[in-house]
Amino acid sequence: MRALVAAAGLFLLAFVAQAVIWRRRRPRAQYAGLVGLYLGAFALATAGLVAARLGRAEALRALPLAPLDYATFALLYVGLVAAFGTTYSAVQADSPTMSVLLAIEATGGRGLGLAELLDRFTDRVLVHPRLDDLVRGGLARLRDGRYVIAPRGVLFARTFVLFRRLLGFGRGG
Repeated sequence: MRALVAAAGLFLLAFVAQAVIWRRRRPRAQYAGLVGLYLGAFALATAGLVAARLGRAEALRALPLAPLDYATFALLYVGLVAAFGTTYSAVQADSPTMSVLLAIEATGGRGLGLAELLDRFTDRVLVHPRLDDLVRGGLARLRDGRYVIAPRGVLFARTFVLFRRLLGFGRGG
């Protein structure tokens, strides 16, 4: 229970910090910012917990005590951050699926026909923001009017393809 309280509490604190920082100024490389923020919070919290235990702070009785508590705390926290990270991409950018769903929902019960959807969701709406995200995230570069993959993009793409192959899917996209 101690590990659960500590991991959930730290995750919530890091999430609040992220919300405050992102509202003021969203980092250009959002995923690197997320990793830095959540890993930094973990490192500071772990150091603080160890220092508090070494100082025998009585007010911290609800926090991890034994090495197994710390390991459980670490695994729970990493699990929470990983789960959040997988959903972050759907939240930070306009997902094509969510955009279509929200457009249909906005009509009430009337709905939208295929022609209306195709008129509304053009390359300007669906493709251009993703290209901008790739460049901002350092996964691609714009060179002489053409998008070329950056070293970070190669690593990301190869990891993605490997993961799909391990699961028995095709190369995908």
